[in-house]
Amino acid sequence: MLGKLDNIFPRYDFEKLENQYNANHYTKYFTGWQQFIVLLFAQINGKDSLREIETSINLHHHKWYHIGFRGVKRSTLSDAMNQRSWQIYEGSFYRLLEKCQSMNPRHRFRFKNKLYNMDSTNIDLCLFIFPRAKFRKRKGAIKLHYVLDHSGMLPSFLVVKDTNEHDAGVAKSQEKLDFVLLPDSTNR
Repeated sequence: MLGKLDNIFPRYDFEKLENQYNANHYTKYFTGWQQFIVLLFAQINGKDSLREIETSINLHHHKWYHIGFRGVKRSTLSDAMNQRSWQIYEGSFYRLLEKCQSMNPRHRFRFKNKLYNMDSTNIDLCLFIFPRAKFRKRKGAIKLHYVLDHSGMLPSFLVVKDTNEHDAGVAKSQEKLDFVLLPDSTNR
């Protein structure tokens, strides 16, 4: 499955983002591309601890050479997660989104104007590890806000905020959003 990754998201696109954000500065061998592969593998296989990820990857180390990967240690993965720029993954998301939007299916049922749905979801976090994500007294969380474009069921944008931010406040703020709700669009 990961062997087809180049068809979905070419490595040179990712390396452009790495160069743009200087993501491999002081990196000996574990590049941002390799971290991307590890995170994708962990997400697909439902691995959520560093020990599980390391064990699973090293168990199949002989299958990774064709995508330019040779395994990883827990400490290396932990350091990369802590120090590497998150902007390369945000850029990856927006490039994949553009590709998906160009291939989205066309439906017969259409509104006169575009239909968008704005929603949000809380993502629980460990308060000990993420003290800035304080949600309640002993609970940590962040809120993922998104606008879903119904002509293909793809998100138009995603933004992560504090849990006390309301959807309407995020929609009205123009601080970082590359997406503007059009005045003649239908919003739910």
